[in-house]
Amino acid sequence: MAIVKMSKFHLFILSKDNNELLKALQRQNLVNFNDLEIKEEDQDFLKKVPIPQELVGLDETITNSKWAIDLLEKYEVKPSMMESLKEGQKTYTVSELKEEAREFPFREKFSELKALDDRKNKVLQEIENMKTRVNELSPWSDVELRIDELKKFKDVKIIPGNIPEKFLEDFRKDISEIEFADLKVYDLKDKMAYGIVIYYNEDKTEEEVTELIRLHAFSQTDIKTKGNVRDEISKLKEEIKVKEDELNEVENGVKAFAKDLEGFRVLHDYLRQKRIRLIAENNFVSTEKVNIIEGYVPTESISELEELLKNVTNGDYYWTYEEASVEDKNVPIKLKNNKVVQNFEMMTEMYSMPQYGEIDPTPLFAPFYFIFSGIMIGDAGYGLLVFIMTRLALKFLKLNEATKRMVSFISYISVSTMIWGLIFGSFFGDAVKLPALINPSEDYYLMIGMSLLLGGIHLFFALGIKAYMNIRDKKFLDAIYDVGFWYMAVIGAIVFIIAMALKLSPTVTNIGKWSLILGLIGIVLTGGRTEDSVGAKLGWGLYSAYGITSYIGDFVSYLRLMALALAGAFIAIAVNMIVRMLFSGGIIGIIAGIIIFVIFQLFNAFLSYLSAYVHTARLTYVEMFNKFYEGGGRPFKEMIAKSEYFNIREE
Repeated sequence: MAIVKMSKFHLFILSKDNNELLKALQRQNLVNFNDLEIKEEDQDFLKKVPIPQELVGLDETITNSKWAIDLLEKYEVKPSMMESLKEGQKTYTVSELKEEAREFPFREKFSELKALDDRKNKVLQEIENMKTRVNELSPWSDVELRIDELKKFKDVKIIPGNIPEKFLEDFRKDISEIEFADLKVYDLKDKMAYGIVIYYNEDKTEEEVTELIRLHAFSQTDIKTKGNVRDEISKLKEEIKVKEDELNEVENGVKAFAKDLEGFRVLHDYLRQKRIRLIAENNFVSTEKVNIIEGYVPTESISELEELLKNVTNGDYYWTYEEASVEDKNVPIKLKNNKVVQNFEMMTEMYSMPQYGEIDPTPLFAPFYFIFSGIMIGDAGYGLLVFIMTRLALKFLKLNEATKRMVSFISYISVSTMIWGLIFGSFFGDAVKLPALINPSEDYYLMIGMSLLLGGIHLFFALGIKAYMNIRDKKFLDAIYDVGFWYMAVIGAIVFIIAMALKLSPTVTNIGKWSLILGLIGIVLTGGRTEDSVGAKLGWGLYSAYGITSYIGDFVSYLRLMALALAGAFIAIAVNMIVRMLFSGGIIGIIAGIIIFVIFQLFNAFLSYLSAYVHTARLTYVEMFNKFYEGGGRPFKEMIAKSEYFNIREE
C-alpha cells in the first residue's frame, strides 16, 4: 500500500524500430518518457527527433471528425438514462480502435456531410435575409404605390421614414402648423412610428419641413420594391416557404448521417491515440541511425518491458536501468493500494499527488475519512438507502472507471453512516425508534468531547507521520525538533487547561505546565535552526512557537463533526413531525405525508452526504495534510488518451 516503485531507464534502439516500439508501448501502457535535452558539447552528433510532418494532417482530421461528431450528436437517438447506464460505454483496446477506424470511409463521409452543412448554412442565411426584408417592408404594407416612386412627384414631395414614438405627437403638431404639409402614419412597431411626410414643393415649405425633420429625429427611408409593398411581402413569404422546404430536405440529409456517428467517434479516438505516439517521439534524441530514449517504468514491470523490447527489436537494443532516486523530482507517481483504500485515492489525486520521496497519504487518512463522514451524516436509514442504491449500481450498471470509483467511494461511506446511525439511534431521523448509545440532540457535552478527542487523535497522528518520515530518512533530530517538541507543547497545554478547569491535583497541573514550557522553549531554540544569524534563528523560533495558537482553531474545526450530525438529525426530525401531523388528516393527509417524507428525506440525505464529503475533505486537506504532506508529485503520464465516448483499456 504505497507509491509504486519506479526505475529509470536509458534505451538505445535503431530508428527503424521506433514506430513499432511506440505502438507496443502504448498497447501495454508501461512507461513514462522524459523529455531529453541535448548538451551543447553533444550537438554535433546528436539531434532532437522532430515531430513528424504527419501530425499536421492528423490534427486536421481530428478536428474535422470532432466537428462531425458535434454536428451529428444533435440528431442522435439517445437511450434513456437508465438504458444508457445499463449498457454503458463500449470498451476497446487501441488495436481494436485501429481496425474499426480503418474500415470507416472518413474522407467520403466527411466531404458529403460538409457539403450538406454548407448548403444548410447558405439556405439559413437566405431565409434570414428574406425575413429581415419582410420586417423592413411590413410597416409600409398599406402603401399602394412603390415607395421609391413616391419621391418622383413634381409638385408634391413625399418623404417616407420613421421617428421614435415618443417624438411622434410633437412632430405631428409642428408639421400641421406648416401650410401645405402633412404627416401620414402607417404603422407603430417596436416604439417606432413609420409614415410619410407630404408637402408642397416650394422653397419656403421645404426649408421648414427639413428643419422639423432634423429637430425631431425623423429618419428618411430608402426602400426599393419591384411592385407595391404588399405584393413584395407576399412574394417574399412564398420564397421563404420554398427555402424552408429546401432546408428540411437538407436537414433530413444531414440526419441520415447519424448512423455514421459511431464511425466518426472511433476514428477520432484512434487518431488521438496515434497523436500521443507521434508527440512522444519528440522526447527522444538520435544519432544517424539510433534513437536514445529515457524514461521511467514501474520496477515490477521491468521484465515485461524487457520481453517487449526483445520482441519488437529482435534483440537489436541496449538499455540500462536503476532504481529511481527519492531525490529525483521528475519521477512520475503511481499509487497502489488494496481494494478498499483505492476508493479514497481520488481524494489524494484531487489535492496533489505525493512526491516520490514522500509516502502515499491515502491509507493513512482513509480510516479517518470513513469515521468522520459517517459521524457527520449519522443516520442508519440514509446509510442503508444509499448503500443499497450504490451496490445495485455497481452490480447492474456498466459505469465508466471514474464514475465507478465515485459510486464505490460513496458505498463505503454509507457503511460508516449505518454504523454511526445505529450508535446515534437514528433511522430517517426518529421515523423508527432505535436504542441510542449516544443521542446527539441530548448528549451535547459528550458529542463535543468526542469531536475534540477525534480531532486530537487526527492531528497527533498527522504529526506522528511527519516524525516517521524524518526517522525513515535518518533525520532523527528533525523528528525531535519538528514533532517531539510540538507533542510536548500541545499535550502539555491540553493537560494544563483540563487540570485547571477540573481543579485536578497540583502535580498534574505542574506536569502540564512544565511540558508546555519545555516544548515551547525547544520550539523557539530549534524553529529557526536553518537560518544563518542568531537573530534570525531566534526570530523564526519565536514565530514558530506562536503557531501553537493555530492549534486552537484546528481543534475547534472538529466541532463540525457534532454540528453537521445535529443539523441533519434536526431536519429529519422536523420532517417527521410534519408528516405525523398530516397523517392525522385522513387519506389526503396520508398521501401528502408520504410525498413530503420521501421528497424531504431524500433531499436531507443528499445535503448530508454532500456536506460530509466537503467538510471531511477540508479536515483532511487543511488540518491533517498541513502537518506532514507536501505533495506536488507528477502523475504517471499514460500513453492511452482518455475518451468521452468509449472505455479504452490496455491489452
